[in-house]
Amino acid sequence: MTARAKTPLSLLVGLSTTLREPVLEAMTDATTVVVSVDQDELPGRGVLGWRVSDSSGPIDAGEFTVGDNCGACQLIESLMPLLETLVDRGHWDHLVLATPPAMEARPLVSTLVSVLPEIVVDTVTCVVDAVLLVEQLSGDELLAERGLALGLPDRRNVAELTARQIEYADVCVLANAHRTTKLERLEHLLVHLNPRTSVVTADATGVPTGAVARTARFDFDAAEAWAGELAPSDRVQPSDDGVTTVLWRSTRPLHPARLNDALEDIVDGVVRSRGVVWLANRPTQRVRWESAGYSASLGTLGEWSDSNHLAECTVVATGMGLDPARLQAVLDACLLTESELATLDWSNLDDPFAGVF
Repeated sequence: MTARAKTPLSLLVGLSTTLREPVLEAMTDATTVVVSVDQDELPGRGVLGWRVSDSSGPIDAGEFTVGDNCGACQLIESLMPLLETLVDRGHWDHLVLATPPAMEARPLVSTLVSVLPEIVVDTVTCVVDAVLLVEQLSGDELLAERGLALGLPDRRNVAELTARQIEYADVCVLANAHRTTKLERLEHLLVHLNPRTSVVTADATGVPTGAVARTARFDFDAAEAWAGELAPSDRVQPSDDGVTTVLWRSTRPLHPARLNDALEDIVDGVVRSRGVVWLANRPTQRVRWESAGYSASLGTLGEWSDSNHLAECTVVATGMGLDPARLQAVLDACLLTESELATLDWSNLDDPFAGVF
């Protein structure tokens, strides 16, 4: 008995559903079934609406209920049976999933890869607004403040979501490209944030000028390696057209109080940074560093002894008009000095991050 071929799935993410519509149309053909999920009724009724359609028109529609827990988790759990049913029907040879605006591709793809072997993720496409991209990556506005949070526990900001959507995409579509004079700079910014991605512009009507589905570009291991705890330092892009990525490293630990005091200076001019750092008062812990826009966060990644690395600090930061020397000086000033390394009782340092992680 011949095994049935896996059904390729193309995933569409991005904050603006309006700008995504022409891209969604370009992703579909006569052999495609589309699942679109919106969050229009989420703030008022606590539900995500879904619709299934193909070239013949609407097929089915319904709602997923979102409680007080993780909305993204509940969406993923609810989507799996629906996608499995569509594949089992065998009527289509391509599946397109258009997610709610606030959905990140990474957790959804991870679940698809692990629980639905009959589906192969083919392409992850992210639509960004050329007019608003820098603003969206540079602020600290919460998704909840825009009515876009996926449930009550969702405390992400717009910059964090935008960066993560870009970082996991095989294709980034620059919509409204005709409305900006900085197109090349935006293209460079996208490649700095994700060297894996292919940047495609959209014409004045919003239609992409290149392939956005069935590209066979998705590579799960490569996507995870790039979007993981630390962007691989060997893929740092050279500065170009005002876009700069800085790699900062140190084998000395950070003084927690000085780091806390310097947070605003560190993220000044940085649209995105990721890394792993070593705090002097937590000598055994690997600490995740992440910033998006004006917001920075730290969290525990486990123990240094459980990794293949000696305790160290490594941060990769990308910015527009970023001064690498200034940023490196600010970070260097947060490290323990040589005399502190020799004489200080690290464990007794005040911990400004206590209760945070």
